Amino acid sequence: MNGKNRQFTQISLFSVLLGGHYGGIVSVGEIKRLGNLAIATMDRLDGEMQMIDGVVYQACADGQVYLPGDDETVPFGTIADFHAEDTVRLADIPSYEQFEARMDEYCPRNDYPLAIRLTGKFGCMKVRTVKRQEKDGVGLAEAAKDEAVFEFRDIRGDLVGFRLPGYIQGINAPGWHLHFMDADRKHGGHVVNFSLLEGDLSFCHAGDYHIRLPGSPDVFAGLDLNKDWSRDLKKAEAER
Repeated sequence: MNGKNRQFTQISLFSVLLGGHYGGIVSVGEIKRLGNLAIATMDRLDGEMQMIDGVVYQACADGQVYLPGDDETVPFGTIADFHAEDTVRLADIPSYEQFEARMDEYCPRNDYPLAIRLTGKFGCMKVRTVKRQEKDGVGLAEAAKDEAVFEFRDIRGDLVGFRLPGYIQGINAPGWHLHFMDADRKHGGHVVNFSLLEGDLSFCHAGDYHIRLPGSPDVFAGLDLNKDWSRDLKKAEAER
């Protein structure tokens, strides 16, 4: 592992999002200064955000992709100062689960956060986007039921995201969390499942993992920070 100089930054806590607080707290401009690869949700859950090569894309439930301004905000996300430790060629991976198994071979150490970018051709790609939530208080598990799902065939693009260790439970979601953006930058979202025909995967590990806590104590108002959120997490991440 050669990630000692790579910093990952997390915006807020996943428990805050699970508890139904969706107001943005960090600007897109600040996210760009923190790294060059990221996944996040936009203010009010209005679209899935992915940053690739320092460019931020917002894939919304209407099926459109937008370029948010630097003054727009996110309530939660993970950002990497991404510089590849290694790049490997992948082919003929029929499912998300098989991808996970393959990554356990290439990156067996799961004690450090891992960021990846996979550029390639996909036989199928299924993504989802939660619809905008105008009010706080509806937990993420409930909000996730109101989502748009899109499925594409024979599509090229980029998968970006993270594999986080189990000890991150309650702070973030352990395991894999990937977002997709097609090569034409017209379609994207939170990855539900996919099959890979061929592609190049780059990865790096974090040496530093920073958490940007909400600046206002109002965000924590009425939120049980001692709650076991594992059941809510499973609901929110059902079918990825």
